Amino acid sequence: MKGETTLELDVATMFRDATQQSIILELRTPEDWDRFKEIRNNAARLEKEETEVFANDKPRLLAEATKKLIDKAGSLTHTHPAPVGTDGFGKSKIARQAEVMVENDHIGRVLKIRNTAAEQYTELGDDIRTREQSRGMARKEFSRVKDRRGGEDRRLPSRDR
Repeated sequence: MKGETTLELDVATMFRDATQQSIILELRTPEDWDRFKEIRNNAARLEKEETEVFANDKPRLLAEATKKLIDKAGSLTHTHPAPVGTDGFGKSKIARQAEVMVENDHIGRVLKIRNTAAEQYTELGDDIRTREQSRGMARKEFSRVKDRRGGEDRRLPSRDR
């Protein structure tokens, strides 16, 4: 399970980095650069905070997860009884499950931060493209209106169109 989540994290990181690189090519104004830097710095800050909080709270989170797993293993179920020789209270098994649960929760939070940053980069790119498209439309319309060629020449495409 842990391998799958780290793979997801690696893919999310690659996607975020690729989105960052494509957006960098489109940045034109100082406001665009400021917004880009704000997204990047905010994501880095949130990821650093999550990593620090996780490192500090990991023992507490492991204890809570272990307690939850022990409670679940000891609860009454209305399913078939466990086969003879199996132990629902295996200490190493429960400790490993708790470790996996806590790690997966942490990776999930980091994934969410990276995906949010990638979405914000995409929104920035959409805003830039929308602004550039509207700027290009005005230029195109003005070049069409200022075309003062006569008769047959006007019917030929100009280099502005």
